[in-house]
Amino acid sequence: MNEELPTFIIKELSKHRDRKDIVRRVSEQAGLHHKEAERLVTLVEARHRRIIANTKHQTPWLLFVSIGTLLLGIGLLGFNLELVLTFFQMDIPSQVLRLHRNSYQVIGLITGFGMTIGGLIGLWKSFGIIFPE
Repeated sequence: MNEELPTFIIKELSKHRDRKDIVRRVSEQAGLHHKEAERLVTLVEARHRRIIANTKHQTPWLLFVSIGTLLLGIGLLGFNLELVLTFFQMDIPSQVLRLHRNSYQVIGLITGFGMTIGGLIGLWKSFGIIFPE
């Protein structure tokens, strides 16, 4: 049996695709009859039931964590935005020297930016699972 076929079936079942469409696509890809493809889908679903169930139930948790990370990242960015705004209002060499004193703000700014990007990526992935194509 082709190794790509079970991973394809698991991925499609995890995305809540219609079972008839999965069977049709498996029969087309592997060159199997409809009944053989249906048995293969059933077999793969039985063997990998835990993986499929975990992927289905992971979406609400991922959505919650993504929204939380996004909001915390935006909060950190907003709290430390003063550093960016004051940086360009004075002469730049003295501001660069002051960054040493404001190292916690710089770290907070970078962390907030990373959390915001991570939250957006998590939202994108969770919405991709909820609304496939």
